[in-house]
Amino acid sequence: MLRPITHRTGSRFASLLISCGLVTVETVRFDERIRGGFFESEDAGVLVTATSCDRPLFCHECEVLAHFAHKDLVLMRFDPLEGASFDVLLEGSQAWQCNYLAWGREGEDLWLIPAHTEGPFFRLSEKGLETFQGAPYESGYQRYAGIIRATETPSFDGRF
Repeated sequence: MLRPITHRTGSRFASLLISCGLVTVETVRFDERIRGGFFESEDAGVLVTATSCDRPLFCHECEVLAHFAHKDLVLMRFDPLEGASFDVLLEGSQAWQCNYLAWGREGEDLWLIPAHTEGPFFRLSEKGLETFQGAPYESGYQRYAGIIRATETPSFDGRF
């Protein structure tokens, strides 16, 4: 059901999972599903998938996965020229929250923030996906400084 992903997409995906605390470096090295762009956490109640496809491709397959698993779903879309962006499908919802960017500060959890200024904010951690109405930053400068697009270097703190 899942399409194969490129090595670069897989590398960013693994770094995302490590930086969120959902997996360890050892798990990434030995879990074939992660190399294929799929991770499910029973404890956190979240599915995380990855693709190199543009929006809206791959949404239907992810909807089926989320419905079957009864979990929130985060879809990482990676483009080598544009960087990573995210789409979120909350459990029980049929409405996608699209075009989110990774945001973080050193030593803090990873957030998914709207690419534009509207929409809920999500914190992705070992506890799962939490929804917030307020931003994790206080100013436009902090927003810009914390956005993790990284088209030239790996985009997340987790390394394997």
